Amino acid sequence: MIPPALAIFAIEAGVRLGRKINEVLVDETAQRPLLMPLGDLFGSVTEAEAMHFFAVEQPDLIAPNGTCFALRNNRPKLILVYRAMRGVEGQFNAPVVDANAKRREIVGQLSALDQFDQKFEAGNPARRILGTVVEIGVDYFAAHPEAMGRDSSARKIVHAFVSGLQDTEFAEGSARDILGDLLGSALRTVGENAALIDDDRRLAVLLGGVTGAVAEDLKNAVKTEDEVARHQLFRRVGTSLLRGTTSAFVGEIGLFMPETGVAKALVQGTLTHVLQGIEGNEDLFTNDTLELIVKSALRATSENAALLSDTQGLQSLIQRTTGVLADRQWDTLFSSATAGAVLHEVLEVTRENVETLIKPGQPQTQFLAQALSAMAGSLSSKLAGGGSIQDLLSRRQVLDLTKLVLNEVARSPELLLGDAKGDPKQTVLAQVIGSVAKALGDDPTLVTHGQGVIQITEIALRVALNNADTLIDTSKLNPSTNRLYKILRDVVITLSTEKDPRKLLTRPVFLDVVGRVLPLISSNVVALDQSPKIIGEVIAGVLALARGELDGRIDGANLGLLIEEVLRRAVWDKLDLADAVKLRDTALLILQAA
Repeated sequence: MIPPALAIFAIEAGVRLGRKINEVLVDETAQRPLLMPLGDLFGSVTEAEAMHFFAVEQPDLIAPNGTCFALRNNRPKLILVYRAMRGVEGQFNAPVVDANAKRREIVGQLSALDQFDQKFEAGNPARRILGTVVEIGVDYFAAHPEAMGRDSSARKIVHAFVSGLQDTEFAEGSARDILGDLLGSALRTVGENAALIDDDRRLAVLLGGVTGAVAEDLKNAVKTEDEVARHQLFRRVGTSLLRGTTSAFVGEIGLFMPETGVAKALVQGTLTHVLQGIEGNEDLFTNDTLELIVKSALRATSENAALLSDTQGLQSLIQRTTGVLADRQWDTLFSSATAGAVLHEVLEVTRENVETLIKPGQPQTQFLAQALSAMAGSLSSKLAGGGSIQDLLSRRQVLDLTKLVLNEVARSPELLLGDAKGDPKQTVLAQVIGSVAKALGDDPTLVTHGQGVIQITEIALRVALNNADTLIDTSKLNPSTNRLYKILRDVVITLSTEKDPRKLLTRPVFLDVVGRVLPLISSNVVALDQSPKIIGEVIAGVLALARGELDGRIDGANLGLLIEEVLRRAVWDKLDLADAVKLRDTALLILQAA
């Protein structure tokens, strides 16, 4: 559509001639030839002078295959070309090494400009796009004259940017500002990545993919009469698209460059799906998080193109996830500030576990979006009685908990989520998280902290995966019907109500006890059914020894181990916990063996 060399010539001429080219290119009503304002700068020339130039000095220009061959019989146009050439030539401050070669080059570009003028009348989208490129280029190069060198990075960026527009069809008047923003972003950001600048092919793929994605989504916006809203979105996220794509390319060049055509389609398709996937929920994402999302989406798609490169794959994943993150229930829990980072984690976990998370032929089954919904629903606005989730979890810890949940779901999606067609709370995942939250009580800060919640959740998920049908009751929504909840609740209540004059029950000790008791009882739930108070009795008995007869032998380091082993003997050997002597002797043997 637009020859890249022509755009660069127009930019250079615009810099030297004070925007004269650009004034004509972006003028929608002008019908005058593009060469006219350039020729006016030099003033009048005689016909004899112009024809002597073409007939004697440079006859190859009007010979067959010459750049002005089509004008050989058009004397007024040849005079115009000559005048324009003299106008441009006169603006060079430094002496030219080969004046004749430079003149031929200028005439060749002027002839191309004339052909462009003949093909695209004023107001044509191609003309407006070239005008935009020239305008941005003039602004940039006028401020950075050192960047006009023939092998400069900025020159390569402009060349690659225009090359990337060749297959792009923009609706008339719809994308001028957006293109300007994208080219400005390219000049500012892509130039920092030498690995791309050194390879024009990669650069063309990158910039072509970005502009192509913008064009594709703009066309869809025009069809749905939503052009204004989409236009504002693209202006806001243009730099983010470019930065995210660039960082992905630089970090994983080998993934994107098996073949130029494939790479461009991959980039364009991925960016289009990202934009369409977040449509309607753009405000959830900052520019920084959008860069993360673009980078993750490109990496995920390039490594798993067969499953993610079509609309049903990547776009569905993003749409379903953003839909959950935009839900007021999620926003109440974690605030929208985490949404971008969460979607980034979803894409990364999908990339690493695509074989378990995306079923061939069933791309609509989005396990991770369902996991997020289950997570939000099970925690609700209150952690337990009166404790809010914000009392325990920082933003970083929210993301850590989310990543933990996503990775566990990736390992066993069917078990943790089932078919997940009904209420998200009626899943093993939701019931595990809900059991942990509810078991921590009205004031969870007494026994743990934010990191502790994450660790307890991890323990509970791993244990539940080994015995879900026994520990979890998905037929009801209330977590208090789960054996898992009852086990955790017994530990929390006993540790928080028993006397502890020696201050052994620190938060790390609480986690240690949970990590030992939960797996043991999970594999011996029959004992719990037979003796519902067995956990509380064991913990209470050991704490009594710690503050009494064995206060010199029990400390925080061995307290968890002692509770575990006494509980094991109570389960397997039917240790009589009411017999104080037997309990003490058993504890001594355990401590001695340890």
